Formats: sequence, structure tokens, C-alpha cells
Amino acid sequence: MAKNEKNAPALRHLGLMTLLEGGSLIALVAIAMPLKYMAGLPEAVSAVGPVHGIFYLWTMGVLGLVLYRRLLPLHHGAVVAIAALIPFGGLFSHHLVRRRLDRTT
Repeated sequence: MAKNEKNAPALRHLGLMTLLEGGSLIALVAIAMPLKYMAGLPEAVSAVGPVHGIFYLWTMGVLGLVLYRRLLPLHHGAVVAIAALIPFGGLFSHHLVRRRLDRTT
């Protein structure tokens, strides 16, 4: 197995996690928080918040692994980490990771 083929699963995993984390952030900000404050349903945040937290931590863990293996340049890793804090930033991160994956395979 070539080095690039060996590293492709880690980049694919990061790409998937950027979508899941970004989607959960959008669900938290655009759905759960308005339900909490406008409809008086704090249960929405109680349900979506921990899921988003797990996805965020998982994404940062995979990002750390990818950076440790030097599969992404450090500045791209910083962009992925910052984009995880911004709604719809996950889409940008996914695009960045996919471009890198397409170049390595």
C-alpha cells in the first residue's frame, strides 16, 4: 500500500467530521437555540448541545491526528479549527480537506 493510500482514510474521516460538526453547529444555532428562547423549549439545546460537543471534540481529535501525520499544512489545520467555530464553516473546511484528499490520491 502506498503512503498516500495509507493516509487517505484519515483525511476522509476528517472530511466527514467537518460536515457532521458543522451540521450540528447549524442545528444548535438555527434550530435548538431559537426553540429555547422563542418557544420556551430548553430541551432542544439539551439534546443538540451534547451531540455537537462530541462532534466538535471528535473533529479536533481527528484534526490533531491529521496534523501530527503532516497530511495537512499547519495553516490549513488552523483554518479548519477556526471554521469549526463558525456556522457553515464546516462546509468550507470540508471543501479544503476534499481538495487536499484529491491531490494526495
